Amino acid sequence: MYRQNLVGIMVNKSTAQSLPEKYKKSREKILFYEKIFSSLNAIVFIFDLNNYKMLWVNNSFKKILGYKKSMRSIPEEEMLDVYHPDDRDVLREMRNFFRQNKSASFTALFKFRDVNNNYLWLCTVANIFRRTNDESVFEVVGVSIDFTSQFTYSKNIRMLSREKLREMNQDVIAKITPREREILQYFAAGCKTREIAEKFNLSFHTVNNHRKNLLKKLEIKNLAALVNFAVENGLD
Repeated sequence: MYRQNLVGIMVNKSTAQSLPEKYKKSREKILFYEKIFSSLNAIVFIFDLNNYKMLWVNNSFKKILGYKKSMRSIPEEEMLDVYHPDDRDVLREMRNFFRQNKSASFTALFKFRDVNNNYLWLCTVANIFRRTNDESVFEVVGVSIDFTSQFTYSKNIRMLSREKLREMNQDVIAKITPREREILQYFAAGCKTREIAEKFNLSFHTVNNHRKNLLKKLEIKNLAALVNFAVENGLD
């Protein structure tokens, strides 16, 4: 019995001595992760979608936007006011998205006002951090990158823009027939209706009808806008 108690005391003493070392290692890990998050030129955050409350954010929040960290709940009107008027539905869209998609990522590109009243382009990717079935807890974790600054390597921006626009417009683009697409390419290249008719051995009237059909299908008002649509969506 005495031997068992002695062993127990020895184990407890050994455990107590190891605790400071464990705390030290844990603290070193925390400081290491904090250094990583602070080194990123991106805003990393945990946000309460119910109360519009920033639960945690890294130092880049102040570095990029100029705002001081605040853990207070923000009135909805005040929160939406820092978004560009065209982008004030971002949070609503995020909530609706996560109600339908529990494990997917929400991605958005929008304008957000900094402390100097300048609008910055931010690209945000967010996922659910915690959410209860009754939505009494609705928190997201995300990363926001400032797209306003000049890109160091930018040769793929135009290609990315075209691909994303084509994805957004894929339903209307799918309405275009192969012949209409060919004619659209020639319009985008600056050819006149009569020139296109000669290339395809078609009548002027037929090509003009194709142009009218394209305008109607794409819900575009004039040829200039049609050409712009073709270029933006990579159809030229």
